[in-house]
Amino acid sequence: MDNQQVFILIIGIVLLGAFTFWPQWQARRRREKQMAELHVGDQVMTVGGIIGKLTYLNTEEDRARIEIAPEVEIRVVLAAINRSLSSE
Repeated sequence: MDNQQVFILIIGIVLLGAFTFWPQWQARRRREKQMAELHVGDQVMTVGGIIGKLTYLNTEEDRARIEIAPEVEIRVVLAAINRSLSSE
């Protein structure tokens, strides 16, 4: 292999890596931004489809509470919150 073929091979590997990891990195950034914008009082939906009002949020402990009916709350980990419905 001459230098030109090695260079093309290296460029191909770099591009393959970029196209593989770039979407994952973008999705992670988007998710982190969504979680940073959560506030107590927001309407949220869990990954299981439960909709309720966020009544407690502790990012350090990775915990939250969602009121799903008057005086009925469930405890969830932050990863269970799919998205905020308040901004829609």
